[in-house]
Amino acid sequence: MQPDSSSRFLMANADIRGYMLQLNKTYADSLSATDYPRPIRILLGEFLAAAALLSETIKFKGRLLLQVKGLEKITLLAAEASSERSLRCVARFQDLTDDDAPDFEALLGTGTLVVTIEPEQGERYQSLVPLTAPSLAQCLEFYFGQSDQLGTQIMLHSDGETATGFLLQQLPAQLETDDAKRSDHWQHFSILAATLTQAEQIALPEATLLKRLFVEDVVELFPPKAHRFACTCSRERMANALIALGEAELQSLLAEQPELTLNCEFCGAQYALDGEAIAAEARGDRPAH
Repeated sequence: MQPDSSSRFLMANADIRGYMLQLNKTYADSLSATDYPRPIRILLGEFLAAAALLSETIKFKGRLLLQVKGLEKITLLAAEASSERSLRCVARFQDLTDDDAPDFEALLGTGTLVVTIEPEQGERYQSLVPLTAPSLAQCLEFYFGQSDQLGTQIMLHSDGETATGFLLQQLPAQLETDDAKRSDHWQHFSILAATLTQAEQIALPEATLLKRLFVEDVVELFPPKAHRFACTCSRERMANALIALGEAELQSLLAEQPELTLNCEFCGAQYALDGEAIAAEARGDRPAH
């Protein structure tokens, strides 16, 4: 596949669509702000690929966020994808090293995955997904099964340098309305898709890959779409985050540090902020600069 891109495909004779994705530079850029240990790098790669795939399945302008928080060793793990195909991720953790296993179930299994969709226009939508399966892919399959009632197959792989994703999904009945035949179609294509390996997804061009998987089927492949790392942080957002603390907590913070320097956890950008101006903004006196 082409690095840092996703490709959409449709089955010509069945109500089934798919997306495949490979992230390289985008993945590396997303991790560059922090020296993450290997298990965090691998988990973030899966979350990035998952966020990118999920954002492709919905038609909206805005952003989609996957996050798990409040656990013992990993207090936050999050990945964000925008409708413009920009990606970013962040993690907070303790007591993890390169020697620890990137075990999804052991590290995240007691948490809840929060899927947030924030359209530019309209209401924010949030779903809670219990992490009761041994992998992120299986947890997301459960999420789609509950929300859409349509068959969904997801495969995610990450090794710390390359992240790949593959999604196969039933569509509402159009070409075929008979339930038994729809079920047969889904079983046929999902069994074939399950034979895909990460090595094949990295090495093979999209058309070759689909031909290898679905030898006897007609598949329509659409041109790839590029993904990239991009951060939406800004001085205004940092100031607003401080204002959101509330006036009492903000004043307590400013008593210790009149000049505040905040770092963006996603990209590492540093913002020097005028504490007094922010306090004035919190009181409604004048805008923060």
